[in-house]
Amino acid sequence: MFGKKKTEDDAIAAAVIHTLLSGLKPEHRSGVLGELTDDQRRQVLAAELEGRKDRWNRTHDTNWGQS
Repeated sequence: MFGKKKTEDDAIAAAVIHTLLSGLKPEHRSGVLGELTDDQRRQVLAAELEGRKDRWNRTHDTNWGQS
């Protein structure tokens, strides 16, 4: 997801990953992430962060990281 232009599919995937991971109990979230390779975990966590940023931008009518 880094170094390339974000497509609509990337944005949808990030939103889905964020929704799924944020809805899990911490022990289940750790279990899911523990089943992934390091590279897969980095990709999933990067997608989750993108989903959080997109949700923030829509909800707060401002860009992530700005006051």
